[in-house]
Order: sequence, then structure tokens, then C-alpha cells
Amino acid sequence: MAFFKAQQMKTNGKFYPVAVLVDRPMEINEIAAQIAEASTVAKADVVAVLAALPSVMARGMNAGRSVHLQDLGHFRYTAAAKKGGRETAKEVTADDIARARVRFTPETRFSGDTTTRALTPGEVRWTRFDGQPQPDPEDPDAGTDEGADGEDPLG
Repeated sequence: MAFFKAQQMKTNGKFYPVAVLVDRPMEINEIAAQIAEASTVAKADVVAVLAALPSVMARGMNAGRSVHLQDLGHFRYTAAAKKGGRETAKEVTADDIARARVRFTPETRFSGDTTTRALTPGEVRWTRFDGQPQPDPEDPDAGTDEGADGEDPLG
């Protein structure tokens, strides 16, 4: 479940919904644990692969290529130029680049009249954020601390 809150825009004084993050980011260990649980791969192997991914992606992008992760999207470098520009194309050099950025474009799926981006399910369930995240009624483990203290919840 995703959360939103109402925020007033300074430009017109009207209120609009904005997405709210309610917890810490998912880190590699948590992602690896969930992937290991959903597959036959050990958590340590998943961590090793995920840890190697950024340097492999950078190597590909440094070679002038984009990186496509199937069902996720494309990553590529973009260049942010220094202010001022040059009068002619011949005057432009690598020194005119202020910094590189990584651009992510989510995978796009087309189905009839519907376009869906990766990482967004067909229907996102939005809930108003009132200062405390509420447990997801469809997640039986949400809001419970069973097993959190390291004890076997089965006895």
C-alpha cells in the first residue's frame, strides 16, 4: 500500500496529493532476503550479485552503452553541461561537462489502451497518511512482531 498526504501548492494555493515515504529505504540485505525466499538462490549469493551490479552497470555505461534490466528498465548516462555554452560545435569539449547523471527509464508495457511502467502494478492502493503507517490488511504479517526477537514463532 502506498501513502499520500495533501500538500498546498504555493503557485495557486490549491491542495494536491503527494506521495509519502513512511519507513527507511529497502537495503540490499532486505531485498536479498526476499529474493532468496522467493527463489532457490541463497541470500549470500543474492547479496553478492546485487553488490556487484553497480560496478558492472557503470562499466557498461562508461563504454557508451545503456543498461537494460529486463522487466525493470533502462539506465544510461546523461551529461549536465556547464553554463554558458559554446558558439560552435567544434568548441565543445569534455571539459564543458559539469557532471554526469544516471537516467532511469522504467520498462513500459502496452496492453490495448493501457500503458504500465515497471514497478507500478496495474492498480496502486493509495491510503491517506495520518502520521502513522497502517498495516496492510492483505499482508498477514504486517504490523506483527512475530519472530522479530529471533525466537521461533512456532514454539
